Amino acid sequence: MPQFAPDIYASPQIGKLLADEARVLGPMLARCTADHGLHLTAAAQAGVPALPLLGHWATVRVGGASLAGDVRASGLEPLPFVDDAFGVVLLRHALETTARQDNLLDEAIRVLAPGGMLAITGIHPVGLWSPWVARHSRGTRPRLTWPWWWSQRLVRDDFELAMPRRVGSPWPRASGVPFGESMIGGGYLLLARKKRPAAVPLRPRLVAVPSPMSGTLASGARRNARQTL
Repeated sequence: MPQFAPDIYASPQIGKLLADEARVLGPMLARCTADHGLHLTAAAQAGVPALPLLGHWATVRVGGASLAGDVRASGLEPLPFVDDAFGVVLLRHALETTARQDNLLDEAIRVLAPGGMLAITGIHPVGLWSPWVARHSRGTRPRLTWPWWWSQRLVRDDFELAMPRRVGSPWPRASGVPFGESMIGGGYLLLARKKRPAAVPLRPRLVAVPSPMSGTLASGARRNARQTL
């Protein structure tokens, strides 16, 4: 079972990668409007992006079989939120450290409101970051997963997807110039919108509408009637 690796997600290298992700993620979510957003993260120092149109954030730290932060609960149980509670859900490296990847993604989808945005970030399994993670992790290392795998899951769950993007420096670094998108970046970003349910038109019901008629004939009608007689 994957265990939380604080030496990785508290490191300056991951801190730099999180900052690079935020540079790309912020403008992409700037127009999101909602009362509440959910931030599921593996790193304690990962701050939420400043979204001027979003009301409040709930931050939950994911590690192994536990949840911490604004909510303390078991990571093996459903998230303690009602359905469709959040307009934005961010999974920032949370799928790498959870004990149940598919279940956490299912829960993120459940608590996301129709029309809301889902963002997933992680360390790309191909590149120089993967051996660095293996060398610096203690015990069971984080599970690095291809972004296309999550894309397939979200398509199956009827999401509208943007193309996955690679972000950050190609190699682990603790400082230096900020990075944005990069073809060989060490991290990836996947953005998707939860489709709203299609409106089902009601079948029109025929209703007889009586036509108003007076009790007497018009003058022309009376004249025609006399001529006929």
